[in-house]
Amino acid sequence: MRYGGPLLSDLELRYPFAPRSRKFFESVPVEDGLASREVIGQTESRLLSALGRGRYEPHMSELVEFSSFFAGALVASQDTVLASRYSKKEAERAKEFFVRETPGAKVTNIAECFGVTFQQTEVDGGRAGYSLPFEGYLSLVSKHELGKNPKWKLVRQDLGAGIIRMTDNMLNDLFGDCALVAVAEGVRNLRRAPFPKQLLELKARVVQYVPASRPKTNKGYLYVEDLLQHPVTDGRHRLVWLVLAPYLVNVKKLDDEQAIEKIRAFVAVAGESSELRRFVEYNVRRARRNGLLPPRFSTLKTEHPDIYWLLPKEVLAAESAPRTKGTP
Repeated sequence: MRYGGPLLSDLELRYPFAPRSRKFFESVPVEDGLASREVIGQTESRLLSALGRGRYEPHMSELVEFSSFFAGALVASQDTVLASRYSKKEAERAKEFFVRETPGAKVTNIAECFGVTFQQTEVDGGRAGYSLPFEGYLSLVSKHELGKNPKWKLVRQDLGAGIIRMTDNMLNDLFGDCALVAVAEGVRNLRRAPFPKQLLELKARVVQYVPASRPKTNKGYLYVEDLLQHPVTDGRHRLVWLVLAPYLVNVKKLDDEQAIEKIRAFVAVAGESSELRRFVEYNVRRARRNGLLPPRFSTLKTEHPDIYWLLPKEVLAAESAPRTKGTP
């Protein structure tokens, strides 16, 4: 691995999931990006650290360090458990860098990474604070699907005159959660790419340490089966994207056509327009692409009460009644 060549900026090195960083990696020759012994060794260390099998130390060469992130993402994309562990560890590492940034650098880097522009302000005691229009906040939360976490719901933010205000700690947490989504999405997208032969031996060495995933249970999702038997007229759009599409695709493991047919039967009771049909098809594909899961019944009740109270009385009654062993 040659140590000369193009220079990396702090942003590209610390936040390799940023759009500018990805463009830089694509400009690096393959032999520098994936094939060198230094990159392979650093990638293995990076992956094993994500699995809790060792402590990760940055490489003396910035280009090796940078390239090992992308090589690690390629390997992680081949296993769902490894992908989850890798994304979480890399997001934690990025957040650690971000926490140490100056307030001005935080504003610049969050804009570079996620395309949202904060303004630096002050809060009580002269400490650093940040603000942005609520439209920009909603766009960021929607794009990175942070709304599933109650912490990022708009009603929980410090909002006044159309402006969201955040403390330094809140901005750090927001960056970390966005980084997790960005890394995880990038790793998922790599599943469709041809796997480089240079990484086959590395993959074989690493996957042996991946813990076996626990068998998934449908407990907590039984209400969805009851819901499918009792179509509703109100809240159909929300039920489709939040509950039905994720359940049929990623819990029941139906193919797209079967899932679409079942959801169309559900919504058609109250009338189906061409727009609603396209909405169903889009959300089935979205659920598969992003690996979305529906909220369990208890989560729906606590975090989505507006949707919970749209459930038919038959569904609520079935959930409150004790289920006999063997009930589907």
